[in-house]
Amino acid sequence: MRINKIDQQDFVQNAVRFAMLTGAVAAATSPTTAIAQEGADSLDEVVVTGSRIRRVDAATASPVQIVTAESIRESGVSTIGELIQKLPSIAGAATNPSLNNGGGDGASNIELRGLGVERTLVLVNGRRYGAIGDETSAIDINSLPINMIERVEVLKEGAGAIYGSDAIGGVVNFITKKNMDGAEVTVDYGQSDRKDGKRRGISLSYGHSTDRGNLILGMNYNQQDAISAGNRAFSRNAIYFYGSVFEGGSSRVPNGRVFLNTAQAATFGCASVTRKEGAAGTSINDFRCYISNGQNADSYNYQPENLILTPQERGTVFAIGDVDINDNIELYTEFLYNYTTSGYKAASLPLDTRNDDITIAANSIYNPFGYALGGASGVNPNATFRLIAIGNRRNEISSYQGQISTGVRGDIMESSWDYDLTLGYGRLDQRTKTDGYLFTSRLKNAVGPSFRGAGGTPTCGTPAAPIASCIPVNIFNLTDPSQVTALNQIKAGYGESYNFAMRSASLALSGDLFALPAGEAKLATGIEIRDQRSSFDTDFITQAEPPLFLNCLLQQEACSGDRAGGYNVKELYAELFLPILKDAPFAKSLNLILGGRYSDYSTYGSSTNGTYKLEWRPVGDVLVRASFADVFRAPTLLDLYQAPAADAPTFTDPCTGLTQAMVNANANLALACVNVPRNGTFDQPNAQITGLRSGNANLKAEDGTALTVGMVYDPSWLEGSTISVDYWRYKINNQIQLADVNTSAQICVLSGDPTYCGLHTRFADGTTQVFKEPRINLGTLKTSGFDVSTAYRVNTDTLGKWRFGLDATITDKYDSATFPGIPVTKVAGYYDRQYGNIAKFRATGQIGWAYQDFTVLAVARYIDKIKLSDPDGAPGVQPDLNIKAATYVDMTFGYTVPRIGTKVQLGVNNLTDKQPPILYQNNVTNANTDVSTYDTIGRYYFLSLTQKF
Repeated sequence: MRINKIDQQDFVQNAVRFAMLTGAVAAATSPTTAIAQEGADSLDEVVVTGSRIRRVDAATASPVQIVTAESIRESGVSTIGELIQKLPSIAGAATNPSLNNGGGDGASNIELRGLGVERTLVLVNGRRYGAIGDETSAIDINSLPINMIERVEVLKEGAGAIYGSDAIGGVVNFITKKNMDGAEVTVDYGQSDRKDGKRRGISLSYGHSTDRGNLILGMNYNQQDAISAGNRAFSRNAIYFYGSVFEGGSSRVPNGRVFLNTAQAATFGCASVTRKEGAAGTSINDFRCYISNGQNADSYNYQPENLILTPQERGTVFAIGDVDINDNIELYTEFLYNYTTSGYKAASLPLDTRNDDITIAANSIYNPFGYALGGASGVNPNATFRLIAIGNRRNEISSYQGQISTGVRGDIMESSWDYDLTLGYGRLDQRTKTDGYLFTSRLKNAVGPSFRGAGGTPTCGTPAAPIASCIPVNIFNLTDPSQVTALNQIKAGYGESYNFAMRSASLALSGDLFALPAGEAKLATGIEIRDQRSSFDTDFITQAEPPLFLNCLLQQEACSGDRAGGYNVKELYAELFLPILKDAPFAKSLNLILGGRYSDYSTYGSSTNGTYKLEWRPVGDVLVRASFADVFRAPTLLDLYQAPAADAPTFTDPCTGLTQAMVNANANLALACVNVPRNGTFDQPNAQITGLRSGNANLKAEDGTALTVGMVYDPSWLEGSTISVDYWRYKINNQIQLADVNTSAQICVLSGDPTYCGLHTRFADGTTQVFKEPRINLGTLKTSGFDVSTAYRVNTDTLGKWRFGLDATITDKYDSATFPGIPVTKVAGYYDRQYGNIAKFRATGQIGWAYQDFTVLAVARYIDKIKLSDPDGAPGVQPDLNIKAATYVDMTFGYTVPRIGTKVQLGVNNLTDKQPPILYQNNVTNANTDVSTYDTIGRYYFLSLTQKF
């Protein structure tokens, strides 16, 4: 797929406008600036993610994994998302550029513990990153330029009392560079061993320091080519598992599928027919029985038309600066502006004449069946098609994203106290252009009544009421060259725009409170104010119409609606550090940390959350730590205000094979199975049905608890080594989620609750017309496991410097309980259609070596085996399907040329060309596999050159 090159002039102009709009960058980015001290005793005391208290200790009660600048440099990645999504604590179903259907905007999101991207908080230098994406309610970490990042701190515990909403699974804090002298330029190039997926990039940064402050300026540009699913063996065919494994596809086929009335079904000896290859489609004899399964099935293989890596092109500029006004006042600013273009490519449009409310008239000159087909009434037999004649569905998404934080900080007089006053503004503007659709009204006319006018000219309408500017369409044979003009009259595309803005202000105070025998009690407190607003506007032709919001001027899947909303929140927090013991028997140190936060949301009200942490060093080499925290998540703007939009969930209908005896035994089936015949013959004809997602302004906040208990051992007898083990447990109540169609149907059958029974609307024959999926608060999620981390560094004179590391996450429980009577969904060790990939064991190990001018880094990533529950979705209990474990090995080799200082780095990702496991299209949406977890590209080579000046 080809995307337009970035318009450099437009890019620069937008960046300048954003900088001028959001504040005075120049005040804190003078060339005379240099890095300033961060407060009293800054050489000794630091703030570690997970606390706002300044302390000397690097190891605290909070389990924090640090990705160093060294690891970032040697990884060879071009985007930060490519690196972070490989951490073993990341699980679930986060978006990345391999996600085509349901993605395509070039973004990478983070999902700690598999708890959802909206439950992982992203910070930059300890402050919220203010550009939340549409549909995911999450941050695109690819928008952060990799040459801007000094290190990444991953907090693997709930931190609602410390950082507020969303910090349920944990926090990822990106720490930017603070000081730099000189310039650095890096260029890189890469491609797969199949000679596709080419990437190229350049980054530039410049820094200048003085005794009063610091300034860093930078830019980053990279471009990534798309990779087609047809270019890989695992993804070029749609592979299904229904009792057996076979290559299949969609029942919406290019030659069409027509469901016959009773008389013609008896004549053909089958329920549906398709046009014979090469036939005109104007005679009933041009059709034969549709073959739905087997080696010669008529299904359409849509896979080669999709992507396993979406294209992306991004450019970023940034500025970081601070300047000392005097000993107690320091001004600072952090500015970032990013422009990204990306897009998806999907198979040509499927048309369902019943769901899309298209009636092929009985008196159309191209209808050989003699009766009407389709229409939303459900009275006529259905007909489905694949409109390959109008080309692929595709879109191009342009994202303009910016953030600025500016403030003043320093010491308060000569005391131990310091302050930090910050103002922030973040914004995301996204524009989308989508093609590959038809105007519904024109299509209705084109397949409606028609006749042959003067000279035999095909004409829409009737002789008494012809329709001007309309050419009849032979929907049964769109490959006929004579149909090109007719199709061009009804082809359509549409545009959408999404805007998000966050304004914030905060005042933080910290310092010593009073003296205790074991040391100074410390307090960090502050106030935070945020205002978030978003809007989504879609073209008039895609505005969905009530009451079912299924129909618009295009096909059903494109129908949507405008939405807008916002909220503000005011928060107060305090964190108290109390040293209890010091240098006592069996207590080298014993510290207690207490925290609390009060949050007042304009949407749902107030929330109070606390945190309680204990640090105990029985001896100097051992730290025992424990923390217990309240966590919460406020409903996002998408949760609250999303306009109705169609999707295609997989549905197992409880009414399959319905009989009167079943209804007599459970009267609730009458409510769940409206219009379904009770003679045992009913079967939902397609597992994928029409769903309708929407927001809910009455949502409550999620709440819950997080417990972490662990130990850190730094053996003095083995310098440079450390090991940590932590047990973690989360409980989340009132989960905010889309009302899953299968869960809603089960609740209806169990309880007869009209709220859930009323979500399902059926046609007159009992088949699904639409199943609404509003966001709801439902059920409790519990998960627990262990994190293990070990590292060792050793320096030798003869063998160079070595470093070894291993990080592993074990998930032993991941249970979702929705409703009494519905079995608890146990996801640990499974791939789940709702929660994604929750492998029980994930690990990353690395070995690094450096000697003189040479460096080598080898990284191995392991993802444990998983299972698929009910793998074919058929009625009844199906045995689990086992999916093998996957191991990926990446290697980089570096050499720094003496004297000139040029660093050459050569690397290969997925050294063994490990192909992803097959999870089958009836379980996943993209490429027969889980593209959020497994590598889809294969072996990939890259080369970079870095020069410092």
